[in-house]
Amino acid sequence: MTYTGPSLSLHVKITMAPENAKAFLEALNPVYDAVVAEPENTFFEVYQSAEEPGVFKFVENWNATREWMVNVQLKKDYYKPYLEATKPMFIKPREIEMWDRMDGNEWVAITKDFYP
Repeated sequence: MTYTGPSLSLHVKITMAPENAKAFLEALNPVYDAVVAEPENTFFEVYQSAEEPGVFKFVENWNATREWMVNVQLKKDYYKPYLEATKPMFIKPREIEMWDRMDGNEWVAITKDFYP
C-alpha cells in the first residue's frame, strides 16, 4: 500500500559547547519519547558530529502538512521544558528546515533488517 497523503521531513541543527552535550541529551530524552509516540511521526533519528561534539542534528519524518507542523505539533506543551532547559546552552541559533517528501514511493528505500 502506498501512502498518498502529505509528508515532510523536519531537520533541526543545534550547536552548543561540547561539555553541555550530556545535559542536552538528558533534556531531549522526554521530548524524543513524546514525539515518537505521535501517530503522525514516522521516523526520528538524532545525530552528533564526530568533528564537533557540541553539534547535533535531528531528522524527523511526519505524515503531515507544514501548516499542521507549525500550528499543531510545534506548539505542543512538552517542548516548553525542553526549550527552557536547552536554549541557554545554544551557542548559535537553532537551524530548522522543512522538506516536502516526493510523491509516491519512487524515491523511498528502507532497509528493513537495519531497523529492528
